[in-house]
Formats: sequence, structure tokens, C-alpha cells
Amino acid sequence: MLMKELSPIFPRMVTLRQTLYHSPLGQAGVVAAVEREFAKLALQGKITPGKTVALGAGSRGIASMDLIIKTLVEEVKKLGGTPFVFPAMGSHGGGTAQGQREVLETLGITEEHIGCLIKSSMETIELGKSPSGLPVYLDKNASEADAIIVVNRIKAHTNFRGQVESGLLKMLAIGAGKHNQAIAIHSYGVNGLRDYIPEIGQAILERAPVVAGFAILEDAYHHASQIVGIAPQDFYRVEAELLKESNRTSPALPAKDLDLLIVEQMGKNISGAGMDTNVIGRVYLPGNHAWEEPRIQVIIVLDLTAETHGNAVGIGMADLIVKRVTDKIDYQQTYINAITGGGPLHGALPITCQTDREAVRIALDYLIGPKPPAEARVVRIKDTLTLDRMEVSEALLPELEGREGFSIEGEPNKMNFAENGVLI
Repeated sequence: MLMKELSPIFPRMVTLRQTLYHSPLGQAGVVAAVEREFAKLALQGKITPGKTVALGAGSRGIASMDLIIKTLVEEVKKLGGTPFVFPAMGSHGGGTAQGQREVLETLGITEEHIGCLIKSSMETIELGKSPSGLPVYLDKNASEADAIIVVNRIKAHTNFRGQVESGLLKMLAIGAGKHNQAIAIHSYGVNGLRDYIPEIGQAILERAPVVAGFAILEDAYHHASQIVGIAPQDFYRVEAELLKESNRTSPALPAKDLDLLIVEQMGKNISGAGMDTNVIGRVYLPGNHAWEEPRIQVIIVLDLTAETHGNAVGIGMADLIVKRVTDKIDYQQTYINAITGGGPLHGALPITCQTDREAVRIALDYLIGPKPPAEARVVRIKDTLTLDRMEVSEALLPELEGREGFSIEGEPNKMNFAENGVLI
């Protein structure tokens, strides 16, 4: 035990269900939506027999992404085009071509499944300068294609607020620009992200053969709920509209003030920041330390997802972690991502405890302030994408009982730990 235990008492926890926006397309609906939107764009004049088409795919665990890419490949082939996929993911995958290919494969985007080649390279070409004087980079393989199509989810960015945030323009600017562009933009901090993502994205639209973008909206259960095909000249306008729609349906924690948040797993497939900053309220970047809410005294992280391949960027936003987290960290991947993103704190290692029990005990005894453990306001979630079912402590029940959209299941029970200290 790192610190002496001051109390044997743990808060009693109960399961909380939160009713969230639910509107899944389903597999057949995803395919139909892609086919419909592709047809609306009338790309016959831009994708003709023998023309090569580069499809950009990122590193996020976006709902139905492999199916969307597969369907786009089939639609391109119907027009006689020769499609290939390229990783549009900045410095992710350790900043290597093989690492980025492996990230795509983890997401189900394999050559066998999607039916076309994957061309992974970190090499870029420079398309000149943006109006503000920044270099404009583009993946070399994509630049040599006759047409480019990008696909991404539209959602709030983890680092800044703007008219457009995480979406197609970001995919072009930072994703398709690879490590070179990510460094160039991130060097200006959070304001640079806000100002230069649209500018660089627009410059690429003007200088490269981008013919379409496919924007994905997810419901709060991480299902594709809407797919919109967008012509290049409409990227900014439509993306801004879709961002507002996404924000209206985004899930959140059930309370704005918490003593302790226990996060069972984090990773790049969950959020670009490992944990969605919009959920935990912490940002930890120069120029933006935190959002106004929620306010959480202590955050514990218990594990990394397998899909993150050891990339633990964002781990520095936690206060305590456990040894099985550090055992899985690929420090090179994590540090490259944190430095490229201009946030070294995202790669900083929190205090490491041997067991879940030790981490929770230290939080309750030493870090939440002078409050009896039984009265601590505690929430336990699987990850920041999964907020429909969680555990909450008894102290939160008075403000949740009878509140619309929430239902409590069963009776409160004490936290249970296995003999090896793992939280059950």
C-alpha cells in the first residue's frame, strides 16, 4: 500500500441508466445511406473509368466506418474508378506507415474486407502556403490520385470551440496532411487549431482533387445515425450545421460536480484525447486547461483499450492509474502523439497504484478533501463513449431520483474488490 488507509469504508454504489438519443441506421441502413448520398453527388463526370480515387480513413473507432469505406469502394468501382484507401490520421500509429496501416486493420479496414489496396505512407507533398503563411501538406499517395474522398465523424473537438471542429476539414488539414501538417498546426496551440484547421482544409479543397466528403453523425449509443455526402464547396457550411446537431444529442455525466470519476478504460479509439474532454471537463493544453463543467476532483483510469495499441495519450488528465495501465503503454507512440499535439501533459504519467482498490482508497482518503467516504460523490463509467449505464454513489441519488431521463436499478451495494484488488 502506497499510503496508510485512513478508513475501511467505501461509498455504496448503484446502477444508473441514462436514456440517451438513440437512432441507429443499422447495417442495411448504413449501406443504403451511403449509396443514396453517393448518387446525389453525381460524381460520374469526376470519377470515370480508369481514374484512381483515394479514400481517406482515420484512426477513430467510428461506428460502421469499415462498412462505409467498403460501400464507397463498391460505388467507386461501379463508375469504373480504381479506389484505394490511405490513412488520414496525422501522427497516429506511432507516426509510421506500418503503424497507421495496423491501426486501420484494428478498425476492420483491411484490404480483404474493403476490396481495395491500402496505401500507407508518411510522405507528403507541399501544396504551397495558406493565406496566413502556413505550409499546406497532403499525403503523397492521395495527391497522385485523380480524385479524393474523405470520411469522418462530425463532433465537438476535445481541445477548442469553433464553427467547425472535428470533422471533414480536420480530416483534410491534420489527417491527410500527416505528421508534417499536424506539427505545423498544433504548434499554434488551441487557437491555431480553431483558426487554421478551416484555413488549411479550404486550401486543400482548392488545390487538390477532392470531389466529396462523407460526414457521419452518431447517436449517443455509438451507432451511425446519419450519413451525409457533401460537395467540396459546401464542406464548411454543412459541417457547421451538422456540428450543432451533434452537440444537441451528445451524452454527458449525470452531475456537474463530482469527487471521483472511475474510468474503466481509455484509448485512441474512444477519443483523440484518450478520454473525451467534453465528458470529463479537463483539457490540459496550453491555452485551455479545462471546460467550465463538469468539475471533477479526482479521476482514476483502470485500463487501456486493446485498439489503442499502447497509445496512452491523454493519460496525464487522470490523477491516479494502476499498474496494468503502465504495463500496456507504448511510450514512443504516446510521446509522439502528445508532442505533436502540443500537450506534453497528455503524455505525463500520473501516480501509479498497484491495484484498483489502492487507487480508490487513496482518492477517498487523501484527494477528495475532508469528506467522509460514504458521502463522496462518485461515478464509475466504462469509458467516455459509454454513458447509458454507469454506477453512482448514494450521495448522488437525491438529485437523480425522479429526474427525467434517469432510472435507478436495484439497491446500493458496497464496492466489491477481488482478492487481487481488482474492482468487480
